[in-house]
Amino acid sequence: MSEFSLSALLEFIGHDLSPVRAVLAFFLIGYLVVGLPVHFRQGAASRDIWGTAAGVTMAAIYAAFIIGVYPALHHPGLMH
Repeated sequence: MSEFSLSALLEFIGHDLSPVRAVLAFFLIGYLVVGLPVHFRQGAASRDIWGTAAGVTMAAIYAAFIIGVYPALHHPGLMH
C-alpha cells in the first residue's frame, strides 16, 4: 500500500482525473458539504441556492488550480 502524499494527490487531480469528472466531483463535494446541512436547517430552497453556489465555487477553484497552480508545479521556471 502506498503512502499518502500531497504531491500524489495533486498529480491525480491535475493529470489523471479527466477535467469533466474533476469539475463534477468538485461541484458535488461543494454541493453536499454546504447543501445538506443548510437543507436540514433552512429547507430545500436554501439547499438549492447555497449548495449550487458552493458547487460552482468549488468548480471555479478547480479551474484556478488547473490554470494557475498545476503548471507551476511541473514547470517551476515559469514562475519568477
